[in-house]
Amino acid sequence: MPPKCPSCKGKMETQSPNYVCRSCGLVINRYEFDKTKRDHFAGRKDNEDDDHYEKQKKNREYLEWLQSSDKDSYDD
Repeated sequence: MPPKCPSCKGKMETQSPNYVCRSCGLVINRYEFDKTKRDHFAGRKDNEDDDHYEKQKKNREYLEWLQSSDKDSYDD
């Protein structure tokens, strides 16, 4: 069963890496399509996924900084 368009509920066609609606011509990428689907089923607000993404990004940046820093050079 093909996925449905979040805009018009028409059939979506996969044209890697995007989805294209056969009815209205909407073109969205995989992330946007999955986010729309999750938001619909979970009843989430639009910014919750963005907040989660930002938190993950900050955590990755901190971990990279922590792993790259030279801890022996710090004099306490």
